[in-house]
Amino acid sequence: MNTKNVLKLNQLKSQAELIDNNSGYDLIFLNDFLVQANIGVYKYEKNITQPLRINIVAKVRNPKKINDDNLQSVVCYNQISRKIKKIIKSGHTVLLEKLAEKIFEECFKNKRIETMKIRLEKLDAIQDAKSAGIEIERSRAEKWRTSII
Repeated sequence: MNTKNVLKLNQLKSQAELIDNNSGYDLIFLNDFLVQANIGVYKYEKNITQPLRINIVAKVRNPKKINDDNLQSVVCYNQISRKIKKIIKSGHTVLLEKLAEKIFEECFKNKRIETMKIRLEKLDAIQDAKSAGIEIERSRAEKWRTSII
């Protein structure tokens, strides 16, 4: 028997051992957030709302002290959802990419958010598909670099 490819149980690490305890980051997420949005490039899309599914993951610098009595001690997923609703209610957006950029801009006002990934899906865009859309990731460093060029 060839023993080169045999994995010994004592060599396996637990999931807890794989976590970097010094990373100092949390992940905040908002999954399958459904909204009605006025979005699209086609003429007929300018006067209707359509279902949009939004998924967001934000990498957040971990606060030194979390306080149960102070919501400001954390990045709140509910605040992120309210910001998104406000952006969507502000009027028609032509491209999903532009909507994502508006969300990034608003969320990056919170200095603890380091990176974000946004997935926007139009649920009625293509007849034979569940959804069609985009997924974009941005980092605070990237935003800073682009703003000075």
